[in-house]
Amino acid sequence: MRSNYRNNIDDALSIIGYGRWQIPFFALTFLIHCLVPIHMMGSTLLSVPLPFRCFSSTSVPLEATSLLNSTSLTSQPPAGTYDSECGAARQNVSMPASPLRKTDLSSCSYVQYDHSVFPSTVVSEFNLVCERSLLRPLFQMIMSLGVLCGAPLGGVISDKYGRKRIIIGGTVVNMIAVAMIASCPWYVVVLFSRCLVGLTVGFFVLPSYSLAQETTPPRFRSQIGMLIGLGFSLGIIVLAGEAFLVRHWRHLQLTAASLLLIIIPLACFVEESPRWLSQMGRRQEAADALKRAARRNGIAITPELVETLEKLTAEDENSDDVLAEGRGNEKPLLRFRNLFDKCRSYFRYPGLRRILCVTPFIWYLQTLLYLGILLNANNFTSNNPFVYVALSGVMDFIAISLTTPIAVRVGRRCLSMALYLISGTLLFLDIAIPAEMKRLKWVLVMTAFLLCAASYQVQFIYTPELFPTVIRSRGFGFVNGTGSLGLLTAPLITDLLVQEVWWSVNVVCGLAGLIASLLVSLLPETRNLPLPETLQDVEKRLLNTRNLKGSEVTCHPRDRRPPQHGSSFKYAV
Repeated sequence: MRSNYRNNIDDALSIIGYGRWQIPFFALTFLIHCLVPIHMMGSTLLSVPLPFRCFSSTSVPLEATSLLNSTSLTSQPPAGTYDSECGAARQNVSMPASPLRKTDLSSCSYVQYDHSVFPSTVVSEFNLVCERSLLRPLFQMIMSLGVLCGAPLGGVISDKYGRKRIIIGGTVVNMIAVAMIASCPWYVVVLFSRCLVGLTVGFFVLPSYSLAQETTPPRFRSQIGMLIGLGFSLGIIVLAGEAFLVRHWRHLQLTAASLLLIIIPLACFVEESPRWLSQMGRRQEAADALKRAARRNGIAITPELVETLEKLTAEDENSDDVLAEGRGNEKPLLRFRNLFDKCRSYFRYPGLRRILCVTPFIWYLQTLLYLGILLNANNFTSNNPFVYVALSGVMDFIAISLTTPIAVRVGRRCLSMALYLISGTLLFLDIAIPAEMKRLKWVLVMTAFLLCAASYQVQFIYTPELFPTVIRSRGFGFVNGTGSLGLLTAPLITDLLVQEVWWSVNVVCGLAGLIASLLVSLLPETRNLPLPETLQDVEKRLLNTRNLKGSEVTCHPRDRRPPQHGSSFKYAV
């Protein structure tokens, strides 16, 4: 009977339309998406590896004036390469004068950083150089780990206690964690706070998106999903501008996260989702909320709306069964065994088995490709990472704006294959371009990112269409979770592997694009085909693909409508 409640709410929302009542929900979700870049890719501008020179304890002169002129030192090579031999003497490299700092590193007793671009970063403040350089990628990885754990946990909590409560709680804890990062003098506590930040990001991103979509009439959900996704692109651009003006990493952390001062009061102002209220058995509250929505949108309480709300509030003999479905009264061991049996049964179907085996790898590779290019700002241009980050946001904005309508009219499979293939190829071509041809290198990398972001957007439309309705949400959540493992892998490549091989980022990300293109070719096309309702429908689609060789399949007109899940949710799990 849960589907009946959903249909009644969708019917009511269709009558109410989109207006003043939904604007706070959209504004809240949009601002949250603008906030996410400082957490998801803030390490690009917070933990920048600065050029440095090392002094041994025996080579430090007594007078401060002679410290800067000492020739018995090691120095970091030019931008784009790294000094992995901190204890070995190297030829002196010209660097702006800056004070020496004593460290507890055996290979670098005293260190001098180049603060000409950044006055302070996580790397320079905690001396994450030489033998401690392995701790540098943890700043990004620990946050990604928090997101991986927080997203599924946040989904469970929001389903039980409501979207509004977890958004308020998550944003408040997030603000406390940000304050700890910006003020704590110990790196271990900073890492703990970053993990807490990632955990709370998972708490409020998915519930806020659900809140916005659950209060939107069905015919507007694709457009609203796209506009919400543009908030992430705008957040990247704004972050680059803030970093250009505020160079100190602690000040930048506070400045970029100041959106929380708007988000928290707004989260307290919005109402709870009527759909969640109805699922929890509070159908009278849901009906009252929809009546307030109609009045706020200037819609008269028509007999049709009254009849729809009466259906919503009517007691149903199976309502207790509906509520019991979400309570999880089974024992944990029995629940796990049932889940395992279901998963094993899915692999008995050849068509679904192929989808379950291929799509997680595609999502992992595309996340690695997307975040790898974003986090590579300091390796690509050490003097002006702000322009790199800003242009990345612009490319992402363009990709979302153009790809969503194109994907509705063009085959998803062929479009994804082409975007991945060209993006990976451009990254390989960038290796062959001489360093002197900077403009051409910028064009290649930014175009590769544009295509990567576009392919990411296509997957948010394509992947849900592959799964049958009976497991569509679970299947989409599964591939999102496995794809988010790329958040953990990308920092290892852009921060550690690149120290050994300067072209490693291009090769790894380029291969990710090429392999993803090959994997997409194993999946069926879904354009102009009815959405599969059952597992048998997936198998029939596979047989039709083999036998009809791409011929047009007749489907009901309602199945030809654009799907209602075209958001840009690049960090969901």
